[in-house]
Amino acid sequence: MSIIMGNDEFILYIRKNFPSCRTPNDQLGKTIWHWLESNDATAEIVERDRACEWGSSDTVTSETSLPKTATQFRFARATLPRLFAFLDTVNVA
Repeated sequence: MSIIMGNDEFILYIRKNFPSCRTPNDQLGKTIWHWLESNDATAEIVERDRACEWGSSDTVTSETSLPKTATQFRFARATLPRLFAFLDTVNVA
């Protein structure tokens, strides 16, 4: 079974769990997509630049906090545990 989720959800996970992570959102998004693409043959991008639900206020979004827009991915739901384990390792920079 597949699921559609955006890189904003994964970036939120990183920002909440690793508040000292200064890696810019665009770099995190690319890292997340490359991991998905390499670890799930069914993974695909289904939408780019979708507005995030928390809005685009400068008090909420920035390059090292929450993104204004996000790319949406379709991938196998069974991939989620491995993806979150990977996200626990990307809090660099």
